[in-house]
Amino acid sequence: MIRTALTAALLATSLACTPTSAASRQAPVHPVRASTPTQDDYADLAPLGEAIGDKRIVMLDELTHGEGNIYESKVHTVRYLHERKGFDLLVLESGLFDVTRLWQSRLPLRANAAGNIFYMYANSAEVWPLYDYLDAQRDAPGAMQLAGFDGRLSGTFSRRQLVTQLRERLLLRPLDEAQKQRLQHHLQQVQRLLDGQLATADAGARQVFLDDSQWLLQLLPAPDAEHGGDVFNSDGFWRRINASLQRMAEVAWQLRAFDEHDPVMAGNLQWLLEQAYPGRKAVVWGHYAHLNKLGGYRDGHPRGFPPVDNVTRALPGALQAQAYVLHYAGAQGSYLDYIDQQVRKVQARPSQLESRLTATAAAAAVFIDLHAGRLPGEDDPASRLWGMDYADELSLPEARQRFDGIWLLDGITPATYETP
Repeated sequence: MIRTALTAALLATSLACTPTSAASRQAPVHPVRASTPTQDDYADLAPLGEAIGDKRIVMLDELTHGEGNIYESKVHTVRYLHERKGFDLLVLESGLFDVTRLWQSRLPLRANAAGNIFYMYANSAEVWPLYDYLDAQRDAPGAMQLAGFDGRLSGTFSRRQLVTQLRERLLLRPLDEAQKQRLQHHLQQVQRLLDGQLATADAGARQVFLDDSQWLLQLLPAPDAEHGGDVFNSDGFWRRINASLQRMAEVAWQLRAFDEHDPVMAGNLQWLLEQAYPGRKAVVWGHYAHLNKLGGYRDGHPRGFPPVDNVTRALPGALQAQAYVLHYAGAQGSYLDYIDQQVRKVQARPSQLESRLTATAAAAAVFIDLHAGRLPGEDDPASRLWGMDYADELSLPEARQRFDGIWLLDGITPATYETP
């Protein structure tokens, strides 16, 4: 009897001392500023830093490429992660070759982004302070480096320099005359691809191009570690360029679905993290479809292509484990459609969680760590967050699978699209 009573007392004490589980406690809703003031102690972003902890990769998404104040929020986040958390690499959803060569050129980024960086990032005024910031700190200790991970190589640097530089690299190999002729023909086709002139190639020309792409791998055999001091002219770098070009051609010929760019983009990002910038802490900036943890296009393809992993899911498990995915969205307002440059309106619905959560904190923008506990409205099965292009919706359980944290605005504004 005494033993039973003692056991019960100890059990009660143990339960009383057990921390409340994340599933049962309320997640704090932290007000945040949407943009960076001239002098900033980043006190509002301290909860974000705590949530990220010692992760090496932070992925910053966007539901469209045209929300101006979400761009401002992301610039604010990048600066905080660099200045307070030691992140020293920014990787944009933009061409691997183009951003590499632009950064190496040391040309002013704002003035030279157009034609070399994805056009919405280049021409949206809300992003320009990011370029000014990167330029201003470029030579400082711990400077943040800039790179691109996209395999769609459509910029001016690609069209004007890629073939010449690839030829120079490959001609370092001891090639016989037949091999030189084969290389010359393939590089001519690569230039046509970069110029948008290869889409009409017939079946025979397509097969030759794909065969020659595989042949190039034999001419670029060196391990990534053997780059002779210039990792961006190494065999490993050119193998990533070759993979990107091959996938560009396959998608142009509709041999593969559009979202099959993602595995190549993931390979480019992995190479940047492991070979070009080993040990650096990276901020990855791109579209929701590429960066969320569950995958890209939920509804498949009308032509019946099988689903593929998006960028995040295609990364090796070790890199996925080091990543924190931060999702940005607004409840209502308008954005600039990056396809046709028209302003689209977004109307909040009664079940909209973005507006309910910003109202909870009486703030225009809030950050919530989804690992910290339950949200207001968690028990309402009708609660929804916006998904792809503000045309799709996510349930809260699905959102928890896709993101680690959410940065929500009460209203979104269209990007200001103009030439710098």
